[in-house]
Order: sequence, then C-alpha cells, then structure tokens
Amino acid sequence: MCRRVTPGLFMIIVYLCVRQTSEQVPGQMEVRKPLYQRLRRLDEQFRRFQEVTLNHLQSIAENYNISYSIDTRFQLLTQQYESLSRDFQSFKASADQDLSSLKSWSKKFQKKTKRLDLRLANVERALRENNRLNHRHVQEHRTVIANLTQELREQRNLTGSMEAYKEEVQSGIGVLQDALTQQQEQMKQLSEQIQAMQRAGVFSSTGSPRSEDPLTSNRTPQGLVPAMLTKRVKPKVQPKVSKEDRVRNRLLPFTSTSQPRVFPEGRRLRDRKQGSAQTSTLPPEPPALPKEHSQIQSLLQLPLRHKIPQHHIPKKAASICNVHSALLFPSASAQNYVTFRKGFSAGIHEISICTWLKVDADYVGTLLSYATEDNDNKLVLYGRNSSIQGSMDFVIGDPAYRELSIGNILDGRWHHICVIWSSIEGRFWHYTDRRLTSTGSKFQKGYEIPSGGFMVLGQEQDTVGGGFDIAEAFVGRLAGFALWSRVLTPGEVSGVATGRGLPRGAVLTLDDVDQLHGSVQQVSCECLEHCI
Repeated sequence: MCRRVTPGLFMIIVYLCVRQTSEQVPGQMEVRKPLYQRLRRLDEQFRRFQEVTLNHLQSIAENYNISYSIDTRFQLLTQQYESLSRDFQSFKASADQDLSSLKSWSKKFQKKTKRLDLRLANVERALRENNRLNHRHVQEHRTVIANLTQELREQRNLTGSMEAYKEEVQSGIGVLQDALTQQQEQMKQLSEQIQAMQRAGVFSSTGSPRSEDPLTSNRTPQGLVPAMLTKRVKPKVQPKVSKEDRVRNRLLPFTSTSQPRVFPEGRRLRDRKQGSAQTSTLPPEPPALPKEHSQIQSLLQLPLRHKIPQHHIPKKAASICNVHSALLFPSASAQNYVTFRKGFSAGIHEISICTWLKVDADYVGTLLSYATEDNDNKLVLYGRNSSIQGSMDFVIGDPAYRELSIGNILDGRWHHICVIWSSIEGRFWHYTDRRLTSTGSKFQKGYEIPSGGFMVLGQEQDTVGGGFDIAEAFVGRLAGFALWSRVLTPGEVSGVATGRGLPRGAVLTLDDVDQLHGSVQQVSCECLEHCI
C-alpha cells in the first residue's frame, strides 16, 4: 500500500510547488510552459507506468497464489500418477497374459494348420491316387469289355458254325436213316428167303440142317439155296466221308463204315438159325431199326458241350503268390528272433520296407531292428505291450521317430504294410493294405543310415545283437518280407499287396535269413493262403 500511495502524494506535492512558484513569479509563466508540458508528459508516463506496475503486481500476486497451491497440486498429481502407474502395471500384466495366451494359441493354431495342411496334402495325394487307380480300373474294365465283346463275336461265329454243323449232322442222320431203311428192307427179304427155305425142307423142324443140307454136302438141291447163306448181303454202299470232314463234323464213329451196323445182326441171325433146337420154325428176326434209331436219338440228345470244342478261359488269380516263405513267432520270448547273413553294403538315403503280418497278440511288438556300434536304434519298427495299442514307432537315428497308426491290423488276419522313407525333404509314407495311412516330411532330412550294422527280426536290440526284452517281442506270422534301398511308387506298393510280384532291387528278403533262434520256424509257401 505504501508503494501505491507514495507516487500520488509525490505528484500532489509537485503540483503544489509549481503552483506556488507560479503565483510568486508571474512573469516567468511563459518561460515555464515547456516545463509544464514536460511535467504533463511525465505525469502521463507515470500513470501508464503505474498501470503497468499495477498489472505486474497483480500478476505477481496471482503467481504467488499459484505457487502457494502448487504443492498440493503436485501431491495430487503424484497420487494420480501412482494410481495411473498401478493401473498401467495391472494393464501391462493382463496384456502380457493375453499376449502369452495369444502366442500359445497362435502356436497351437499353426500346428493345427500344419496338420490340416498335411491332411489336405494326404487327401489330395489319396484323391490323385484314387483317380489314377479309378482311371486304371476304367481302362481295365474297358479292356475286359473289349475282350468280352471279342469273345461274344467269337461265340456268335462259333454258334453260326454250330448251326452249320447241326445241319450237316442232320443231313448225316438223314443218310443214316436211308441206310437203315435199306437194311430193313434187306432184312425183310432175308427173312422171306429163310421162310421159303424152311418150306422147301432145307432145315428140319428142330432147325438143324438135314444130311443132304447143301451147306454140309456142298450140293444145291433144286437150286433153292440162296446166295444170302453163302455170301453176306452187302447193303447199298454209301458215299465215303473224307478224314477232314470227319474231324470237322465229329462223325467218325458213324460215317467211317456202315458195315458194323449190319453184319453183327446178320451173324447173330445165322447163329441163331444154326443153333436153335427148340422150335421147328424160325420166327423172323426183328428189324435192326429200333437199335439204330436209339443210337441216333442218343446222338441227337448229346449235350452241346460234347460237340463244341472247349475254349480255355484263364481264371483270375485268387491268391497272393509272391511271398515265397513265412516266419512263425509262436510266443513272446526274448529267445525268438531271426538274423540275416548280410546287411547294408553301403550307407543308404532311402528305404522301403514291406511285409505281410498276422499278429497274434494285442500289440504289434518289434518287427525290425538295425543297430550299429554308435547307435542301437539306427532303424527300428518298434512296439511293446506297455505302449499305446494300435501304434508303432518308426525310428531312424534315435531319438528321432514318428508314430504310425496300425490299430486296424490287430484283428488276427493277414495285412500288408509298407513303410517308406527318403532323406530328401525327410519325407515318409505308411501304407496299410495298399492304402496310404499316414505321411509327413522333415523327418531326418539329409540323414544317412550307415552300413556295417546288425539286422534282427522279431526283437529290439539294446546292444548290437543282444539286449532283448520279452515285452518287445513280436508274436505272430510274418511273410514276404522285403527291403529296398529306394522309394517304391504307389503302383509298386499296390502290386506287392495284390500279389503281382516283387519290384526290382530288393536288398534283403527272407531268402537272406541266416539263423532262426528260439522256437521260430520258417515255412516255404508260394502263396499267402498256403502259409501257416
């Protein structure tokens, strides 16, 4: 307040002093006018200065009030910052949890996506294979239909030839009937001549010749001895049939000669005349027509298959005949296993293993084990009774393995499996009964299975050639085992499973078995149905 009042008082004092001086010295007014003007200007400047000062003082007062309350505001801001930091920390923790769950979910989603991609790839491959097989089956059906059409045409031609053959047979039957009619007439003439001879007294009442019988005395009384008793009656000669016609018409028993059909009856009739002693008169011999007629009827009643040359139609093979031999593992025992006389001559980068299985247990056991000094699980197809039923581990260079599903082969029946692997991209394929069961990639990519190892069937090696466990034994039958050092195509796998033969280049088969240990038996069997 002192600062505000002092300038006013100062101006009032200056004004009073100037007024007194003007009153005392009136003559000096003109000289002092510039001074007054300056004073006025100074007053105006002082007022402006005063206003500025007041404004500045007001701003300082306001700033003082602000600085006085800044501590409380700072404390409030500090509390707000702490609450915000706590909220931010909680938000950060929840965000981290959400991010971690999102990462895990994204990983699972990626795995599921990869599995779906693999399944889609398998489905696409299976569809392509099915389309290829369907196309092949369609072609085979077309070929079969074409063959059937050709056979039908041949059958039609054969039917036409049979119609012609039937007509020729009918014509031959007509000729035979004419010959029989002529023979019947000749027999009637013969019986009439015999009756005439009886009436002439050539034969006695008992049927025996008299002492003056021309047949015994070589005399011809009254010229009544007919030429039929001294010379056989020849029927009318029929035209002969050539050998080619007989072969073509199948008429050899009937057209070679007509005499055997007539003369036995004639001889029988003469013997009956000479040896009869019961009747005085000889009744006429019955005609030979019924017998010949019955033979003709039997010829006509022959089945068509006796007249038509049979065409051999090959039957489709109904069995798998490419197994050569089978192994029987009768029980779960550490002593039951099979060894080979040779192994891999060089390191391999591709492998195909195919075999027929008939499992007699509720688990598959160990099919194959290949061990070296460096690793006892270089190549293993492995299962045990404590593992998951219906699964088998495919191991290449332990600890790398893939789990294969084989639950559909544990039914006590024969099944065919093929397991294939390639170091290129680490691809593998698993076939069961010609169908692709599972596949994958990046399994031991670029890996090499070394040579110099020891191969065993039926047990898993913990050491080279030993370390067997009863829980890992194979129980059942194994047939047609073969191993290739290359990747078999789906067509080759289908050919092996359907018995069309083994593909080329097999490295190991059951022919290379060295020793059978324990109670294992090997049986030679060409076809799978003949194996034990």
